[in-house]
Parts: sequence; C-alpha cells; structure tokens
Amino acid sequence: MPDIAPALRAPLRAALRGARAEWPALSDDDVTALIDHGVAPLAYASGHSPELRHEAMRSAAVEPLRLNDLRDVLGALQGLRPLILKGTALAYDLYAAPEHRPRADTDLLVAAIEPVREVLLARGFVEHSTSGDEHGVRQSTFTRVDRAGLEHAYDVHWSITNSALFADVLRYESIEPVVVHAIAPHALALSHPEALLMACVHRVAHHHDSDRVIWLADIALLRARMTRGEHDRFWRLAAERRMVGVCMRAIELTAEWFGESGPGVEEFLSAGEITRDEPSRVFLDRELTYGAVTLANLRALPWRARVTRLRQLAFPPATFMRESFPERGRSALPWLYVYRGARGIARLFRRIGAKS
Repeated sequence: MPDIAPALRAPLRAALRGARAEWPALSDDDVTALIDHGVAPLAYASGHSPELRHEAMRSAAVEPLRLNDLRDVLGALQGLRPLILKGTALAYDLYAAPEHRPRADTDLLVAAIEPVREVLLARGFVEHSTSGDEHGVRQSTFTRVDRAGLEHAYDVHWSITNSALFADVLRYESIEPVVVHAIAPHALALSHPEALLMACVHRVAHHHDSDRVIWLADIALLRARMTRGEHDRFWRLAAERRMVGVCMRAIELTAEWFGESGPGVEEFLSAGEITRDEPSRVFLDRELTYGAVTLANLRALPWRARVTRLRQLAFPPATFMRESFPERGRSALPWLYVYRGARGIARLFRRIGAKS
C-alpha cells in the first residue's frame, strides 16, 4: 500500500469533516495512493482536484447501478434477513454521498448459506469456487453482470471473518440490527457499536493491521456519531470478546490521521481489562508470519476441527485446483497438489507484510 504524502493529510482531514480544502497539485503517485487508500472520491468532493475527477465521476456513475442491484437482492432475500456489513452500510449511513465510500463488493451476513445460495443462483448469480477450507473460508462470493455491463459482487458470510480467532466476535443471532432507510425499508445493518467493533476487527483479522485510510475514516465517522452510551456498549463488547487491544490499536491509528473523535477507553474499562492478555493481540505484530497466523487460528479451533482444516488445506477439491491452474491438463493434477503444498510450506515462513 503506497503512503499518502504528508502534505495531503490536512486537506484529507478537512474532506472527512465535509469541509472545503485547498489541495496542492497532485502527482501520479499521489493519485495512485489516494485511489489505493479508497479516499479519492472523498478528496475530490472537498477540492475538485482535476487529477481525481475521473475516479470520482466513475464512482458516482456506478453507485446508482449498485444500489438498484442491491435493492433487488435484498428484496429477493427479505425473508432471510441478511445483514449488510462494512462499506456499503457505512456508505449510506455515514458519508455525505455513498459514492464517497468506494468498495469492490457488498458484504452480507446471513444465518445460513444454503437458502441464500438457492435464491441468488435463481436470480442469475454465479458462485465462485473456494478451496474447501470450511474453517478458513466462511464466505462465498456471488457475481452477476447487469444490462449496462457492470459486474455486481456479493460476499455472503456466515461468520463475520474467515479467521477462526475472530469468527465469533459478532454472531448473527446475537445482533440487533438497525434499518438503513437510504438503501431500503428492509435494509438491515449493524448498530454503530457493533459496526465499530466490526471495523476494528476487519482491518486486523483480514488485513493484518493495515493502515488503509478509508477504513480509518469509517472508524472516525462512527466514533463521531456515537452517543456516550454507545461508546460504553462498544468497549463492553470489545472486553467481552477479548478484542480490547485490537480496538485500541485501530482507534490510535485513526486518531493519528483524523484526530480524536470520541472518549477514551479509560473512561469505560478498568486497567485490568485494558492490559489483560488477549489471543487476538498477536495479530498486531507487524513481523507476524503466515505460519504464526495459521497456528493462532488452529488454536482457536477444537482438535477435530484442527485436523479437518489441515486435511482440507492439503487437499482442496479438484475443481478448485483446475480453476487455479487452468493451463494445466487433468493428468497434471497430482503434481499440482505437490506444487501447491510446497508453495504453502514456503509461505508459512514469510512475513505477512512482505512482498511476494
């Protein structure tokens, strides 16, 4: 992830507040960084920098098409009560315009995948193959192309993360959803305390303490909107789920970028709750290897599930292998398993943040 130049931080803070900002002339590297960090449309709205106009116009053009598709999907799934997670829900709840919050797909949390799969396939969606790792892949991706040629992607989750260590932080049956009226009367999403916990966990569980700025902007806006009672509920949830360290880290990074936007953890939790050992804190180590991540997730599973996961990691379905190596013939399949295994073992020793 490229760094955003220090000179762009002040105007970006103003952009998050919805204020006009004076932006310097942007280099190609600046434009790339703002796009990769997901804040190019937000930046354009505050200063109309010509270098960002194309990206902002593209985001604005596709948003109505995405909304129409989402409304169709939610209408078809209404009886199954899917919950909208992360970017899409936040785009319509927190931002001045939903196109200011780019995202590649829409995330849904469901009680069970099978009835949702049946509905989506009947409406023309294609389900993408997975590695068959049932304890490491807790979502399925569905895509379809509309009449305008735009592809719509939905990641349908039955746990909030693929990581076993974080999978039960929020469970579908324990969530009391709220309605995002700007999407639809039956569009359900997480409450602000739960959405904040999700935002803090997501950047660590799936992206290993990433400093991608749009995820920090989500956190800043959520904290600024929350009442004191909601802040209290958030920190209580974090303590109950043993995610205090993960949440503190996310909020500290957010404050570095956008300033403090809510009360501190010390106002709600005891010193013991703040400093106690939590298995999730291992994910805050920037030197963490893939092997350490795999081990931490295995430890979060019961023994039988650990054995199942190791077997599925070693021997994914043949259909997945053929799709992963489409240029190879069927006779090469045994050697592809050997190659994948050797590559996987070598990867265990690589640091998460290291380039491939």
